Amino acid sequence: MTNSYFRCETLDDLMHDVIQAIQSDGESIDPRKGACKELRGVLLELSNPRARLSRTETRGKLFSCLAEFCWYMAGSNQLDFISYYIPEYKRYAEGDVIFGAYGPRFFNFAGINQVTSVIDLLRREPDSRRAVIQLFAAGDIAQEHNDVPCTCALQFMIRDGALHMVTFMRSNDVYLGLPHDIFCFTMLQEIMARTLCVFHGKLNTHFTGS
Repeated sequence: MTNSYFRCETLDDLMHDVIQAIQSDGESIDPRKGACKELRGVLLELSNPRARLSRTETRGKLFSCLAEFCWYMAGSNQLDFISYYIPEYKRYAEGDVIFGAYGPRFFNFAGINQVTSVIDLLRREPDSRRAVIQLFAAGDIAQEHNDVPCTCALQFMIRDGALHMVTFMRSNDVYLGLPHDIFCFTMLQEIMARTLCVFHGKLNTHFTGS
């Protein structure tokens, strides 16, 4: 039976276990970005969100992770902001911009700053289950684009005095995408926790369809 649940303390342990499972049990598919093997309906739990950086990757991985996080926080979709650190984005650019860039969707999605809205909601209602940041939109499949978000939504919950986060992904490239996603999202989680004056949650839950 294929394992679809992985819980580890560090990002490296998660990557090790998931890559082994993909190699042994993954099913071959041929989506738009190229042939690969997939596991479906996978749940990952990082029990120590600060163990967010892979020690097995190259030294450059730290800089590309930081650069992508800064790109998000700047609310930018500009190619020239990120292409020096992650040249692969050039393949998916539309002119000088990346259509699926997360920054504008975090801070100006249909004119709404979702990060501020979630923080304000949790200040008013700490037990709320509505503190969700949406990244994938209905319009992303209505027209063809070179790049659309792999992340559907991020949900934040304050429980027992700590901010926990649940990530919902439609797809996740375990070798290139997962290290960046875990790094950037747990960094955002920690900043929001400090803003809300609560602890950084010990459990980060990351669900991906493929």
